[in-house]
Amino acid sequence: MKILEVDLTNQSFSWKKVRDEMVSDYLGGRGLGARYLYEALPVGVDPLSPDNILSMWTSPLMSAGTLSMVKLCGVTKSPLTNTILMSLMGGNFGPYLRFAGADGLIFKGRSETPVYLLLSDGVPELKPAQHLWGKTTRETEEAIRGELDLKRLQIASIGPAGENGVLFASIMHGGDAMGRGGIGTVMGSKNLKAMAVSGRSKPEIQDRDRFQVVLKKVVGNYKESDALKEFGEIGSTRHVNGLNPKGIYPVKNFQTGEFPDYRLVNADVLNNQYMQKRFACFSCSIRCRRYTEVKAGPYAPVQTEGPEYETIWTFGGNCENKNIESIIAANDLCLEYGMDTISTGGAIGFAMECFEKGLIDLKDTDGIDLHFGNHEAIVAMVHKIARREGLGNILSKGTKQAADLIGGNAADFAMQVKGLELAAYEPRRAKGMGLGYATSPRGGCHERGYLLSEVFGIEQYSYEGKGAMVQRTQDTVAIKDALCFCAFASAGASVQDLGELFSAVTGWEKTEQSLMEIGERICNLERLFNLREGFTRSDDTLPKRFLKEPLPGPNGEPEVVDIDLLLDKYYQARGWTLDGVPLEPTLSRLGLDDRILKTSIFEDGD
Repeated sequence: MKILEVDLTNQSFSWKKVRDEMVSDYLGGRGLGARYLYEALPVGVDPLSPDNILSMWTSPLMSAGTLSMVKLCGVTKSPLTNTILMSLMGGNFGPYLRFAGADGLIFKGRSETPVYLLLSDGVPELKPAQHLWGKTTRETEEAIRGELDLKRLQIASIGPAGENGVLFASIMHGGDAMGRGGIGTVMGSKNLKAMAVSGRSKPEIQDRDRFQVVLKKVVGNYKESDALKEFGEIGSTRHVNGLNPKGIYPVKNFQTGEFPDYRLVNADVLNNQYMQKRFACFSCSIRCRRYTEVKAGPYAPVQTEGPEYETIWTFGGNCENKNIESIIAANDLCLEYGMDTISTGGAIGFAMECFEKGLIDLKDTDGIDLHFGNHEAIVAMVHKIARREGLGNILSKGTKQAADLIGGNAADFAMQVKGLELAAYEPRRAKGMGLGYATSPRGGCHERGYLLSEVFGIEQYSYEGKGAMVQRTQDTVAIKDALCFCAFASAGASVQDLGELFSAVTGWEKTEQSLMEIGERICNLERLFNLREGFTRSDDTLPKRFLKEPLPGPNGEPEVVDIDLLLDKYYQARGWTLDGVPLEPTLSRLGLDDRILKTSIFEDGD
């Protein structure tokens, strides 16, 4: 794999080749990104200083004709959580980065003035971007397309939120977000406005005959899967109907788990009244994405992509808001400003509870009535946060820091883990999801350990086996992230299928067992990064609400989360001490001892 390193301080470029054994051991994407950051970033670096490193990683399977290998992996140190941060972005940018001649990008330092990167057929150039600073992501993309006479051009950029230092700013590619943890904030701190790529390079495939046999099998899986067909027709917003009746749909900043008005903000309403058309990411047949439009009313006109399930929830049930048009509008504003929708809605829900409990009042909100359900206030606060105005400046720091600034018992209302706002699943009624929140390497994230069998199954209240289930799920997700495979397409390709595809493309034989070991290696390496940054078992916890404030269980009994019980079982399954530190035999088995980790991922001379 060939990586372009960009020194923004000196405005220079260098090409680096990843050692073959590193690709074999870490696959690509999240794996190589974590391995490189652990090696290259000194301990204790300020995430918004020029010393932080921002990198983008593809995999050997991306652009090779495989289905759903679209998730470009961005890796850095998070300004929101100070943990290792891996964030994913779908769409077309990742595949076209490979077509442009690079398998990844590394940005170091900070440019004195705003710039954007152009990579066209393997030739890099930093172009001035002062005229783009202050523009929304949509305006930025339109301006760059207007000034570059290039076909097959794909663009990813930050908006005003990333420029202004909102700690949960995103990198946007159309409606695709590299969203969680503030990766767009890091990009803004480097005065890097955008990345533009164009080219026609073709990735190599070592055994094309074998590849075609495996690909034919995977294509058949896609065609025969009722789950993928349903997901394509309905999209992720189907989860509203699936989870609310189970009591897993958080409402009023996680005060309850059921939204009486959920049928006003579900997939049926979105798809039947506002959807214009479905579409797909690069080389994917599922077509789970949709364009929506609000044609009339106070929020019109709005034409946008999405919203997805998490966004419908965060601006909907989380804020006790039943006005779907305001949700579509808030989603579009986050797209244009370049902000993570989950953290934005989480910050607004937090502020609404602080308002409800008397910790802030109309003087603090510049007259905005932040009672739950006020959809006009939600949209107004999106603007305030992106511009860092008034209360929006406090909320732009994330709920953990905002609670400290507001004071009193505001921390009780900050629904976050390690500083990252939680997603749309109630852990008192889904214990494994709670454990996933607590142990995710980037903070309170649902995607690193998403227990489908629990959330949509019948064992949601049980503690039995959840430690091992979360461990295996996290390892499996790490494999998919390293290969840049979209999690939404999981029903289309098993881990064994992914191993056969990787073997055919690279010539390095991978079985399901060897891939699972790689997933385990990645998760342990991310743990080592966070440990050396000062994180301990005490950080693997949940907000007090889930530990002390019960919700009724299936038979009316009080349900809270026994996080210590879950952690003990999880650490045991991982081969860690009860303090959450990987044991030496575990690290040795996974090839993660100090001597090996000091080896550069790049070939000598690079």
